[in-house]
Formats: sequence, C-alpha cells, structure tokens
Amino acid sequence: MSSVQHEPVEVPQAVIDYLSSERTMTLATSTPGGIPYATTFLYVNDGPTVYFWTRATTIAARQIEANPTVAFTIDSYTGDLRAIQGVQGTGECSVLLNGVEIARVADLFGQRFPDLQPGTTMSISFFRIAPTNLNYIDNTEAGSTASAGTFGAEFHARRAFSIFSGLPVEHVDTIVAQMLPMRARAGETVVRAGGPADKFLVVVEGELEMISDGDAEPVVLGPGQFFGEMAILRETPRISTLRARTDVSLLAMEREDFRRLVAQSLGTTVGFEDIINARLHARAESLPTA
Repeated sequence: MSSVQHEPVEVPQAVIDYLSSERTMTLATSTPGGIPYATTFLYVNDGPTVYFWTRATTIAARQIEANPTVAFTIDSYTGDLRAIQGVQGTGECSVLLNGVEIARVADLFGQRFPDLQPGTTMSISFFRIAPTNLNYIDNTEAGSTASAGTFGAEFHARRAFSIFSGLPVEHVDTIVAQMLPMRARAGETVVRAGGPADKFLVVVEGELEMISDGDAEPVVLGPGQFFGEMAILRETPRISTLRARTDVSLLAMEREDFRRLVAQSLGTTVGFEDIINARLHARAESLPTA
C-alpha cells in the first residue's frame, strides 16, 4: 500500500529558546463538563515538551486525570509593550510513570532551579505536556502595539507549531474542539484491518506502525501524522492494522464528525481538498492494473 506521509513539523528555535529562558507558566485545566481552573507552576522543557510537578490531591491534578487536554501561557511582564514576548499553547497532559523519565525530569528541575531544596519526590507527581498547538507572541518584530487615538494594545501572535499542519489552518480550532484523547501502550493494537472505519486519528506523541498486506516493512507514523480518513470517506473497512510502536498519545475524531468537517471544507478550502485528492491518487497508483 502506498501512503502520502507528512513530515513531523519542527518547532522554531526561537520558541524553544524562549521556553528555556522562562521559569513559570499559567496552566488552564477543566473538568469534563468544561468548568475551568487556572494556576501557576514552575516548569522545565525539553525542546517543545513542557514538564511540571504538583501533588496528586490538587485541583489541577484531579482535573487532568479526568480531562487531559490543557492550555498554557508562558510570558513575562515588561513596561515596554514593544518588548513583550510569550508562548501560548494547547496540549495533552499526562502523569509520568516511568522511573527513568521521572529521574531525568527531576534532574532538569535541579539544573534550572539549583536554589530549590525539593527533598523527596515521593509525595509529588511529574506531568508532561505534549503540545498540539503553539502560538508565539513577539511584539519586538511588530513595531508599535497601539494605533494613535485608540485604547489598549495589540499582541502580535503567530502560529509556530501545530500537529495539524497537514490540515487547513482555518479549521484547526474546530478540529481540536471535536477530538478526544486516546493512549496506547507499546505493542498494543489500535486499529485492526477489516474493522470498521469509525475514527480519524492524529498522532500527538510517540509512534505507530501501519501494517498492510503486501508491505515489506510497516509504515511508521509520528507526531502530526494522521490515519483513517480514506476508509471513512470511502465507507470501507480498514485495510491496515495500526499498532503502537512506542507508548503513544493520540487524538481521535468520530466518523460522523470527520465527514461533517470534510463536507464543510471541500469546495471552500483548497488545503483539505488537496490532501484528500493526494491520498486518493496515491492509493489508485498502488492498486494492480487489469
């Protein structure tokens, strides 16, 4: 089987440098019913991935357990509005369970906050945020932040990263709102060939193997790559098995929601039409000729 692949999107170095220069973030969590809560945490980062710690009894920890989708802001106040910078993001948050990763993140905290004396880590939990979208605020490149005769200031933000980079930008917010988090352990089968095409899947973190009859080697899907749209649009069973190559975090959209989104996009958004047509063309080329 042939498949059109989208390369994982890299986060601009300026955004990673900014994340590495700051120390605190404001994290927004919510209940499954949408009741919001915001609080401030110390954090460290490894590239675009953000880590923080808290106790399991806090409101934030309890809400993350119930609803792992979070939003966060990292910025610093300055009296000169032309010098304001910051990062706004959304992502999937999960507690760290692997002892090696916990030790590595604890060491990152020790390097960034050498004056802290955290003592034992037995009473706290470390959390990881895998970003799905990042916006970079940079008024230093924007010149004046306010127009003459107007009140207030403008914060100049641009999208720096999105795991949905292969999909139309104007639909990203709609896509995020309709997708639910899924997780799978390494070796676990996520989708079986011959099964119903009931979900559209996007990889947030980790890797999947796409296994099809006739393929010498499985196709590996990483962050930002997606699966399942062709079977949904053609109303056919799955033709590939999807297995977790590593522990993996996914976002899933139900079949009818995906079909409704595509119906709204085709004919008005070139991006979605190009993606679907490219997949159809690639699939047609892979089929045997008579």
